[in-house]
Amino acid sequence: MPAAAKTGNEAMAEVMRQINPDVVAAYPITPATEIVMIFAQFVADGLVDTEYIPVESEHSAMSACVGACAAGARVMTGTSSQGLALMYEILPIAAALRLPIVMSVVNRALSGPINIHCDHSDTMAARDFGWVQIFSENVQEAYDNLIQAVRIAEHSKVKLPVMVTTDGFIISHCMEKIEMLEDGEVKNFVGERKPPVSLLDIEHPVTLGALDLPDYYFEHRRQMAEAMRTVDKVILEVAGEFTKRFGREYGFFEKYKLDDA
Repeated sequence: MPAAAKTGNEAMAEVMRQINPDVVAAYPITPATEIVMIFAQFVADGLVDTEYIPVESEHSAMSACVGACAAGARVMTGTSSQGLALMYEILPIAAALRLPIVMSVVNRALSGPINIHCDHSDTMAARDFGWVQIFSENVQEAYDNLIQAVRIAEHSKVKLPVMVTTDGFIISHCMEKIEMLEDGEVKNFVGERKPPVSLLDIEHPVTLGALDLPDYYFEHRRQMAEAMRTVDKVILEVAGEFTKRFGREYGFFEKYKLDDA
């Protein structure tokens, strides 16, 4: 496994390159700008064949992600703070439609007064939107978490969007030595997306996002809740396979001096 010095943003952009998603729709915002900027350069250089959609706002970015994912594409994006807040209208729709979008979120305080530095108010405000949230302690963990997030989101027992977070500037802009995986290893680990339904499959037409009256609405929310309760088992399952293949081990939390607590 090649060692490299990467910032958190660079590491996340590298994961996106290695995964080579079908669609990325994004709008840059500090301190997540570099994720989108670096990936856009990968697109321009022909290192990926992703359909990159430079939209006019984060609201449009998540809307495009929803449409692309519903069509069967593997979709990724990234944002922060006010950008994530502008997505709030669409985030619960992505979850309710059971679309496994994976998003890098660089945690930054919500305005105002304007503050470009880190707290978790942006993601905490979205905690009940049906998105799985995975928080990263350092650059290596951010790199590994983003790879695993694709498998978690697309798991047949989950089918929920996932956001992988890093602390703004503290991780996003600080450089660390990390152990990267080979491109082929990443592709083999995440595999290919196999959507259960696709809006483009005209032989098997489906409707997504139709009107729900209270009885069906409750049933759909119950199914989402069951999926969310299953996520912890799936996270450990995917993490176990990641450890077996690559040697790095993660649980839900890092224990510290608990043996005799």
